[in-house]
Order: sequence, then structure tokens, then C-alpha cells
Amino acid sequence: MVGLDHRPHTRLRRMYIMRLKKLSILALSGVVLTGAMLTGCGSINPDKTVATVNGTEISLGLANYMAQYTAVDYDTYYMSYFGQDMWTKQSGDNAETMTDRVKANTLQSLEEYYLLEEHMDDYGVSLTEDEMTQIENAAADFMSVNTEEALGAMGATEEYVKEQLRLATLQQKMYQAIVADVDTNVSDEECAQKTFSYVRVSKTPGTDDTESKTDEEAAAEAKDQAQQILDEALSGSTEDPLQTAAEAHDASKAACSYGAKDLQSEDDNSTYLDMAVLEAADKLGEGEYSQTLIDTDKYYYVIRMDSLDDKDAAERERQSIISDRKQALYDETLNGYKDAAQWSVDEKAWEPVNFDTIYSKALQQTDGGSTAEGTSDTTTNTSSDTQTDTTADSES
Repeated sequence: MVGLDHRPHTRLRRMYIMRLKKLSILALSGVVLTGAMLTGCGSINPDKTVATVNGTEISLGLANYMAQYTAVDYDTYYMSYFGQDMWTKQSGDNAETMTDRVKANTLQSLEEYYLLEEHMDDYGVSLTEDEMTQIENAAADFMSVNTEEALGAMGATEEYVKEQLRLATLQQKMYQAIVADVDTNVSDEECAQKTFSYVRVSKTPGTDDTESKTDEEAAAEAKDQAQQILDEALSGSTEDPLQTAAEAHDASKAACSYGAKDLQSEDDNSTYLDMAVLEAADKLGEGEYSQTLIDTDKYYYVIRMDSLDDKDAAERERQSIISDRKQALYDETLNGYKDAAQWSVDEKAWEPVNFDTIYSKALQQTDGGSTAEGTSDTTTNTSSDTQTDTTADSES
């Protein structure tokens, strides 16, 4: 389906539907783009050098393809929130646009990829014949499932797809080699976690209120609601009185795990909850409720201590600490390479690259008949460790 943006001062953009097909363990998704052709974006010379790192020239064609591939995910997942003009909206202190950020991140990734490649021998890293075969097969499959129109819209060639996969695979292997000797010993004391449940009621008037309220009126109502939840939880006899009380008042219960480090200062607090909430929770025994509401700038909290020694949360924290150590060493190593590197960008050549094509992903039927979406992680994760986020929602 073709979607046209007819608003003033907005260029026409192509709308393509992307059908994803998982191609390989290297996490590059096949893309099928369909749709009518609208006005084209500015032409570029793909053979032109857009950047150089330590004498290695990076082609504009490769950089453009990688940027466009990243834009696929952004269009798919963010456009419904930010609108079709999201690429030109300015935000942040530097008034950057999303276009600026994606383009900058693309060049940064390419710089890092080629610097890591320079240091492969330092760690005895190389690509095996099997890995190269997988890369070649994945690239060929990617090209075969796409129309010429689709590939042209992305600036994709088999050469660029193979190079992207090659670099991403090297990065993954270099990451593992760099962090191989990281200390993975974490004391029980360092990762110890307590877990409490909480219900919070906002002091801010809701957008669905049938009548307008002052901030003072909204805060008073919130306090009354939170107090009712606390009273009902304290007197309740169900399996989970706090859950029951929350549901009775159209509120929800959440959980937060924290450690001693989180209590040290606001800067060390990784839970995103107000310090007053953590401090109040830390005074409770297991199974105890705070007998009074916790009053913060934006919410009233009802809290209950569930576990003074949450083993599952502690193990998640242990893995998070190890992951942080690995990431810190990797970043330190990579930043050292970058500090010593000679890096230059041809801004004039890079300037015409834009995201005037609207991409969206379509779900593909799996063998079982259900729909599934292939992955399209082309900006490589710098950590192979999966972290479980047990922190609460932000106070913001």
C-alpha cells in the first residue's frame, strides 16, 4: 500500500512494505519492498569515498546502504509514535534530527568496524571458511528475495550486504576476544538484592478526566486513592492483598529489586524510583508494608517488602555486573583505537543521504501458520550477554 504525505513543506516519500525472512545466524533479515514509485531522493555516487580511517577508504555506497537499512527499523517501530516527519524533527540541546543521529551512528559503526579489523591479529581472530560461506549465502538470499526496485531504494548490492555481514561478524568475534579474560567473580555481597512490591498513584490530572482539575485537587484525590489501597492491603485476606487492592482501584502493582549500591546516591540509583521510596523500603522487614504513604514529587506510593534476599534478582545482578565489566573493557579498548586513529569524513559527499523512503515491515507466515518477524539487527550488539531488566518505571 502506498501512503502519500500531502502536508505542506513535506516531500513525497515512498512507502514500501518489508517482508522479513530470517536468513542466517548473522541476524540479517531478508527484505521485500513493494509499492509504487514516488519522487526519488537525491542521487549519490556510490563509488565515492565518504570516510577514511587509517588509510582505509569507506565507500559512500556502503555507508548509504547501512544507513538506509537502519532506517527500516526506525520507520517500522517509531513512525507511529513520532509521525512521518520524525526524520526532520529537531530535538535535544544540539537541535539534532533523527536523520543526523542515524547518519552519525552509521559512520561511527563503520569506523569502529574497520579499526577492530586492523587489530584482529592481536587477538588471533579470523573468519572461518564456514562463516564466509554463510555470509555469502545470506547475502545472495537477501538479494534474491528482493525486487530490483526494492534493492535500488535501499542502495543495496550483494557486495555491500556481504561487507556489512563480514564486518558485523568480525565485530562480534573481536568483542568476545577482547572480553575473554574479564574477571567474572562477583561476591554475594556485591550482588545481593532486596525486592519490594509497590503501587503508585499519580498526582497529575489524567488526560481522560471528564472534568478539569487543578493540580491540588488531583493530588488530593491521588492521596485518598493511595490511602484506600494501603488500608485495604493491610486488612486484606487474599493471597496477594496488595494486588487485590490495586485492581479494585484501577491501579497496578509492580516490583523493584535493588542493592546496597542503589542506596548510596541518586547517581548510583539504577531503579529509576525516587530515593525516598528505596529508603522507606529498606526499613521494612520481609512481608511488611510501609504504614504510611511514600510522598514523592509525582506520585504517592504504597510499598511492601517481599524479599530481603532475592536469589533470582541477585543472579540477574551478578550477570549484569559481569556484563558491565565486559562492556567497560571493550569500550576502553575500542576508544583507545579511535584515539590513535586518523579519521576523516567527506561531509559534502555524505550530506545528500536522507531517508525520504518510508519503510515498514510486514509479518511473514511461519511453517506453523502463525506470523513471525525476522530479526534485522544490523548494528551489532557490543555485548553478547542478555540482561534482565528488573528496574521499575522511571519517575519522569
